[in-house]
Amino acid sequence: MFRSISTRRREKERGFVLLTMSASAIALVAVLGLSVDVGRTFIAKNETQAYCDSAALAAALKLDGTTAGIANAQAAVADSANTWNFKTTAVANPTVTFATSAAGPWLANPNPATNYGYARVASSVNLPLYFLPIIVARTTQNVISSGTAAQVSITSIPRGLAPYTLVSTNPSGPNFGLTVGSSYNIQWPNYNGTRAGCRPNNPDRCFVSPPCDGDSVASRSAVVSNWGASISGYWGGNSNNTIREEVLNLIQLMSIDVGANMFPVLTSGNKAVQAVYLDERAAQDNNSTDNLVGPYLAASHNGRRLMPVPVVNPTSTVNSPVIGYAQVLLITNGASSNYYRRITNGNDPFCALYAGPYVVGGTNPGVGGPTGASAVKLIQ
Repeated sequence: MFRSISTRRREKERGFVLLTMSASAIALVAVLGLSVDVGRTFIAKNETQAYCDSAALAAALKLDGTTAGIANAQAAVADSANTWNFKTTAVANPTVTFATSAAGPWLANPNPATNYGYARVASSVNLPLYFLPIIVARTTQNVISSGTAAQVSITSIPRGLAPYTLVSTNPSGPNFGLTVGSSYNIQWPNYNGTRAGCRPNNPDRCFVSPPCDGDSVASRSAVVSNWGASISGYWGGNSNNTIREEVLNLIQLMSIDVGANMFPVLTSGNKAVQAVYLDERAAQDNNSTDNLVGPYLAASHNGRRLMPVPVVNPTSTVNSPVIGYAQVLLITNGASSNYYRRITNGNDPFCALYAGPYVVGGTNPGVGGPTGASAVKLIQ
């Protein structure tokens, strides 16, 4: 009798253990499903977020305040590496929108595109679930990511400027009174203050050769009144090797800040050697024919003919503060250009076309801002 009762008890215990193990197995499967599928969701989120961030940066770098810049930004997103799911699946149909501020509104094709310096790339992908469907009635998880980048105005450029300047007496950015496409002195012609008729209100009589035609009378007068014969807007080295690196590779290591006085570092330079390297730099661009800013930017180009320079305002004989930055387009006369070498007798100016505001790392001008220069950064 006792054995029979004991047997029945053991059978009940075995049944209880079986139920407990079954419940535990279901719980373990649920935990396994949660860990695997949730882990894959986090990985997918990181993959698509990396894509959105990099694509937004690439898009923002192309914005220049025109509808062509919007099209270039959209193309940059399309060209971005856009795989996820361990690089096996493309991110399909990302959304690309633009704005003038982080607050929006966000538009897909703004027209006109003036001041549109913000780019947002969003993606939505469906991640297959393998374990969780056992527990819940769901077979996929929608993973949403978004990255926003913008051209952020900067007031200091530690390195990477060309050793030339533009002159403006108008401190209001982003263009400082400069006109896109006009020709400006990046290094002024030889100055002779004793020439007949030379005076601040008749500045052209003070130059041995005519200045570039874009500079205003106010700018020319400021140069005549405050710079004299030994200063021409150049601020680089004098040795051949240094000039080569400064012009070809923009290796200027001096930090140029808005408000800084450039006067102490302005020098006469070696114009003959500068001309050689200006022509060499221009020849490195795959567009050696367009000498108008619009056609140059619209055609295929690698940006080698573009150079960023500080904009200065000569206010006295000891002070030429930096009021901002600009990007200029070097002029060429063909694939083997000798445009600048033709004018190396020391009297002639070096002229370049104002192309627009400078965006660090770009091959086109940027949207601009108070200083005429910006850097592309992730903001969200």
